[in-house]
Amino acid sequence: MSLLKNIFSDSDISLNGKLALVTGASSGIGLATAAWLAREGVNLILLARRKERLELLKNEVLIQFPHIQVNIIAADICDKNIISILEKNNALNVDILINNAGLASGKDPVTDIKEEDIVSMIETNVTSLVRVTSAISKKMVANGSGHIINLGSIAGHYTYEGGSVYCASKFAVRAFTESLRQELHDKNVRVSLISPGMVKTDFSLVRFKGNEKLADSIYEGVDCLTATDIARLIIKALKEPSRVNWNEVVILPTVQCPVSYKVKRT
Repeated sequence: MSLLKNIFSDSDISLNGKLALVTGASSGIGLATAAWLAREGVNLILLARRKERLELLKNEVLIQFPHIQVNIIAADICDKNIISILEKNNALNVDILINNAGLASGKDPVTDIKEEDIVSMIETNVTSLVRVTSAISKKMVANGSGHIINLGSIAGHYTYEGGSVYCASKFAVRAFTESLRQELHDKNVRVSLISPGMVKTDFSLVRFKGNEKLADSIYEGVDCLTATDIARLIIKALKEPSRVNWNEVVILPTVQCPVSYKVKRT
């Protein structure tokens, strides 16, 4: 009898031919995840507001991976009719849901926080995610399979000054994901939460309303994570054997401390 029998067997599942909906797909983690899924042979439905960016992404993906199908939906995830929009585009009956759409808006203290920033963060990060997940998870349960991956944040574990509403929204995503996992654990539908620390994307540019100098200062001298780092992790979670569920992965840059948010700058 060999003690090492089956120890090194490759049990990754194939994603080829599956169908994934990626929200917030026009940039950052969403874009990188879409590209990595395409490389695995996954057919894509890409949702974001910027139609031109989606069309460009679709064209580039199909040039590299002509064997897959790519459909785009140019819509606001916060549209109250988003479920009808998804239904019209045959985007509810998918194998994989990547809930990536999210944002931070402003960094004001609670005493000065703007109403529009509150609404924007809660609607995008929480309400829309719950709405879309509810509709798609129902289909997955009926089909007897599926994988839902929500993008959380280290801000869903630890708070910081100026991040009151953003942190609250990511705490909510974490709580929602944990509850959903309990509800679907016996339905053959996997639920995972990916919670990154500092990732160099357009996140800060959006937060600071297009102020490039301020946004760049956040990442200056910091060896941050990249969108590719997160996309690669998502693919690994998806390819685990069906018996394996990554409940949550917290991923930080080596130079970042989680509680204090301290970073080493060069």
